[in-house]
Amino acid sequence: MKIRLKLTRFLPPLFYAVIGYIVINSVVTFLQDLGRDKDVNSEQYRKLLNEKRMDLEETIFDLTTEENERFIREDWWKLMETIQVERKFRLRKVCQSLYNRTAQDTTYLAYHKNQLRSLIVNDKFRFIYSIVYKVGSTNWERVIVQDLEGFLNVPNQKLYSHRALQWMPKFKEEQVKEYLDTYTKFMFVRNPLSRILSGYRDKFVDHKNSVFASLARRIIKQYRTGSAAEISSPNVTFTEFISYLIESAENRGNPHWKPIYVQNMPCEIDFDIIGRLEDASDDIPYVLKKIGIWNETDYGKGPARKNTDAELLERYYSQVPTKLLKELYSIYEPDFHMFGYDMPLFV
Repeated sequence: MKIRLKLTRFLPPLFYAVIGYIVINSVVTFLQDLGRDKDVNSEQYRKLLNEKRMDLEETIFDLTTEENERFIREDWWKLMETIQVERKFRLRKVCQSLYNRTAQDTTYLAYHKNQLRSLIVNDKFRFIYSIVYKVGSTNWERVIVQDLEGFLNVPNQKLYSHRALQWMPKFKEEQVKEYLDTYTKFMFVRNPLSRILSGYRDKFVDHKNSVFASLARRIIKQYRTGSAAEISSPNVTFTEFISYLIESAENRGNPHWKPIYVQNMPCEIDFDIIGRLEDASDDIPYVLKKIGIWNETDYGKGPARKNTDAELLERYYSQVPTKLLKELYSIYEPDFHMFGYDMPLFV
């Protein structure tokens, strides 16, 4: 229901500020209640925010630009907090359903610290980043390195081993437990189909290197049938790659396309923030502000990828037989449920 208030220009500016505050908090309270009671996704939240913005603009049109922007910023922050409540609630619910896990046991995790190979610790700002490959991980590594070492021109392939990155397994058990109990823990996720396709294009199409060239030869040898000329072609098709993923699922495969529920242990680790690459324009600023480095670094602008992703997904996955798609989905199904992704209609 739209809120329309008739304001006169004879009323003091303070009145407008009070009305604006009431509008903001009434809508945010509604969103928070909705997030607690129902399984609501980010798109629904953003639709409600856009409606609220229109109401707010009509309500406080006599406020100064600075005051108006402040109200919008405050409401955006409350909205982002509400979205996090919904995402974490969904994750806990799925973890309980699939694995009967409801709480973080940091003593157990510290004892098995070698399983925490995806976690990077930052002592300066007291946060833990759980790296997920093909979800903007290189940019986050660069953020951490540039904050601790200055603005360095470090090649992407050398970021992973940079001395500024402190990986969790290197610490003693008591330190691991303290970090998990007290530091802000965050991760970014992505639609599993988009992440798989990104890994394929990056490693076998756009940026070929010797490591993955060797894997490409193995995939072709195992999954390709045809003439000798076709077999000798170094280009792995997307269907061949999907076949490889399915058959290598038991040994969990390469971290660039390993399922998040396996690699990042979201059911074992109680993450404070779950960002989504599809919502990067909001989620990245929110995370940077939350961990306290908004003014310290430059993450860089992420590409607008929604339309591009949809077109690429349909182009590539439409080539894959339905039987293989169903098998692929069964492997990544927990990721879909945990992070609120739906299978596209064309799959």
